[in-house]
Amino acid sequence: MRFFCIRSPELITSHGDNMKILSVVVSNSSLDENAMGWRVLNIARILDSIGHKVQIVQFVTNQRSYEFLIKNKKDDKILYIKTYIPKIFFDIIGQIKKNRYELVYGNTYSGTFFSLFAKAMNIPIIYDMHGGLVEEFLLDNHMSIENVPTFIIKNLIDSINISISSRIMCVSKKMISNLNDRGIIKNKVYLPNGVDLQFFKPLSGETITTVKKDLGLDSKFIFGYIGNFQKWQGVENFIASAKTISDDKILFLIVGAEQRSLDKNILFIPKLTRAELLQYYSICDVLVLPRPSHDATEIAAPTKFAEYTAMGKPILSTSVGDAADLIKKYGCGIVVENNSIENLTNGISKFYELPKEQLQAMSKNARSLAEHEFDWEKIGASLLL
Repeated sequence: MRFFCIRSPELITSHGDNMKILSVVVSNSSLDENAMGWRVLNIARILDSIGHKVQIVQFVTNQRSYEFLIKNKKDDKILYIKTYIPKIFFDIIGQIKKNRYELVYGNTYSGTFFSLFAKAMNIPIIYDMHGGLVEEFLLDNHMSIENVPTFIIKNLIDSINISISSRIMCVSKKMISNLNDRGIIKNKVYLPNGVDLQFFKPLSGETITTVKKDLGLDSKFIFGYIGNFQKWQGVENFIASAKTISDDKILFLIVGAEQRSLDKNILFIPKLTRAELLQYYSICDVLVLPRPSHDATEIAAPTKFAEYTAMGKPILSTSVGDAADLIKKYGCGIVVENNSIENLTNGISKFYELPKEQLQAMSKNARSLAEHEFDWEKIGASLLL
């Protein structure tokens, strides 16, 4: 099998046996600790498995972060380079010249933007577009005179990335539709966020019972949210909705908080390691995806959704993005119109009233969704011609 190689924006041809690929990451965080990193590592692994030579180069701009990453290095495939902006542009040129890379894989907007001079060297650039740079800025900020310069810069970076890229890897089908609506005719490929189905999988009923008992939650029906607290996650409204429910048989689990605390029926848990996630996923009866309606959330593809489904859990979601469409298609949850407190509360009540048999069917359907849509081995086929 062969990885695509693009010698010009207009012409796509298959390459010979092996390619030397530079995978560019600009981040001060460990790739083992976040969804972006897991995607980078999985894509590199898939390309390596079919004979290509992929080198992940992570450019780190913080000295302490660099020292930490070097000290705790686990993967020899990652090369850490301490640098600063704008030196990254020239560091990437140096890497290409030194190692004669034939293709640059730009991870997110930053990995692509700082690779822009590869275009002048006739090196194809692939833009792995994890989300909407401009859309996320607009969701997170009110437009004001002070924000105009940043808005202009983000628009410029977005335009440059699209212009220099020979192919755009899109995490959702809604992202492809959005780019089409913008009149962008570049080659676009659907490459969703996958999940390790051998790691994220349903635990036995006996194990779940034991874990819930150990945590003192064995008699609770648990609605869980596991993830970050950015504005586009909609966690605030989910918490507000939870506070309207006084049934002592229902518990709301929020993982990703600053510290452990219990606020009546809401249990907050600090951020967990990847290994610890399994136990907390497993004790939830329903997992929640409370994202607000916005262009940024429509085109995004939260990794937590793939993990939710792989764990075989029913899902309460707002009608946003590919996730809502997939939940309806596979019958693995309830979709409410938006993330208003009232709608989320109604969704919680509907779930709590469902018979056990229907919840079990949704659980089975969720795992089936993960196996059909989010298996990294299947997703990897999108990287090939």
